[in-house]
This record gives sequence, structure tokens and C-alpha cells, in this order.
Amino acid sequence: MVGVSLPHRRLEGDTVLSGVNWEVAAGECWVIAGLQGSGKTQLLETAAGLHPVSAGEVRLFGEVLDPSAPDENTGIRQRFGLVFEGTGRLFPALTVLENILLPIQYHRNLDPAEAVDSVGDLLQVLELESIADHRPGRLTRAWARRVALARALALRPEVLLLDNPLTGLDHAHVRWWRTLLGQFITGHALFGGEPRTVLIASDDLRPLLSVGQEFALAHQGQWQILGDRAAVSASPNPFLRDLLDEVD
Repeated sequence: MVGVSLPHRRLEGDTVLSGVNWEVAAGECWVIAGLQGSGKTQLLETAAGLHPVSAGEVRLFGEVLDPSAPDENTGIRQRFGLVFEGTGRLFPALTVLENILLPIQYHRNLDPAEAVDSVGDLLQVLELESIADHRPGRLTRAWARRVALARALALRPEVLLLDNPLTGLDHAHVRWWRTLLGQFITGHALFGGEPRTVLIASDDLRPLLSVGQEFALAHQGQWQILGDRAAVSASPNPFLRDLLDEVD
């Protein structure tokens, strides 16, 4: 992203975040911290090619995103997997398995049997085999979020984007997520051992300090790259210090 500003979703003519200059290298894990309404979710979705910007330029895999031609961006967007906040915007009328198969059947035009075979490893790794026939309404927030993760991974994306993935989870599920994300960053069998790029937006920074490699802050409409873990720990930024203290 070069000189990017994000339009406010409710106040026409206003920006929610401006001055975003951000380059992400393959295999990096970034954590974007900020309070609710700071624009970090919108930034994450913009990085996935879902929203236009009010200023600046977005390049995905070296290609300039053209918001006026969304159909031309489809191939690029398939290289991203996005897990939305909360229960992941699952389709309530579909089963767990049907939710996961949806992007495969839509983009790959596979018959049902082929599609099911292609996600067997996903169901196993994410421990979803026993609930594959359940509908989202029967699931807790934690398990719904795992289903949303499986759906985001169905096309084996190169970049995984997560919006507040640890919010509202108990310690056991937080440990599970942190372990799996660490494996994605270093290389997981789901991706042939190749590292994935991971971008995480979070209201709560502390649980992700051990996962992230690079950190940034969205605050009061401004974007600030903080650096690595050591830089975060040493930063004198008073808001960042409050953010870290708040979750102690």
C-alpha cells in the first residue's frame, strides 16, 4: 500500500485511516493493533481486495488493484483467505461441511465427491470431522470460528487474514490458535511445508506478541509501523503502553 486512505463507511467525505504506507513480504506475520472503530478491520479487508480506497494505491502480489473492475481482481483475491470477526459470517442454512466446500465448488467447479476429498486434511487438522454435519447455529463461538478458518483455507491461500481471531475464546482455544498460527508461519503440511503470510487485526495485543513478527498501530486515524517484538516492548508510545496494560 502506498499513501492509502480509507473512506469512512458512515460519514461521507471523511476518512477512517490515512497515510498508510505498508509493504508485506511473503512469509511474514503482521499484527495490526487498535481499538474498535480504528479502521484496522477495514484495512484488512482492503488488503484482501474487498474495498476501494479514497486515496493512494493498493498492490496485491505486485499488481495494482483496480476497484472499478472487480471481476478482474477475482484471481488475485483467491490467493487470500479471510476469517471475519465473531463467528465468521457462516451461512446458517448450510452445514459445517457445506460452508467449507462453498469456495471450492464456486471457484474450482468440482463435483461434490471431489470437493469433499480435497478438504479431508483440513477437517482433521482443525478437528472438525465430528461436527461436519452440524449447522452453525449449534456451534459455540470458538468452533464456529474454526469452521470459518477452514472455509478461508479451503483454496489453500498464500495469505491468511484474521480479524480478532482470539476474542472471546477460552485459554484452551487461544493456545490451539497460537500453536496453529505458528505452524502456518513456519510451514505446515496443509501447504506442503511452505510458510504462509499471516495478517492479524486485533483489539487485544498481548496474546499475539508471541505469534507476530512485525507490528503496526491504527490509532486516531493514523497509521504507525511499530517494528518487531523488541520494538513493541521498548516503545514509549503512551497509547500502546495503555493497550498492553489494559489486558494484564
